[in-house]
Amino acid sequence: MKSNEYYLAEKYGLSYPKEYERYVCSHDGEFGELRWWFIGSSQGLFDVAYSLVNEDLSSRIQLFPFAKSSVTNTLACLDKNGTVYFIIGTSTLKDADWSKRLTTPNMAAWYQGVINGEF
Repeated sequence: MKSNEYYLAEKYGLSYPKEYERYVCSHDGEFGELRWWFIGSSQGLFDVAYSLVNEDLSSRIQLFPFAKSSVTNTLACLDKNGTVYFIIGTSTLKDADWSKRLTTPNMAAWYQGVINGEF
């Protein structure tokens, strides 16, 4: 099991999907074509990313960043229902039309997309 840094969203009420620990434990660095890595691998980054998305960018839905692409600078974030949202190159999320943004239904679909080179 990885350090508590990987599980900081729990303090905000997120229950990580059961596959999260398996994915985190199977990757110590970047993986996938777009070089994704789990945010918990860097001390203090979860708090910074969480504040950026939810406070600075004013997301109307609470999002929990869990991974980042080194190639595209995209953040992958979970909501409390387990949907994965992608955040990239935006100055605000306050008026985001979440129905028109790239999402996956769950972390397993996100992971499979990363492994298949889709994300």
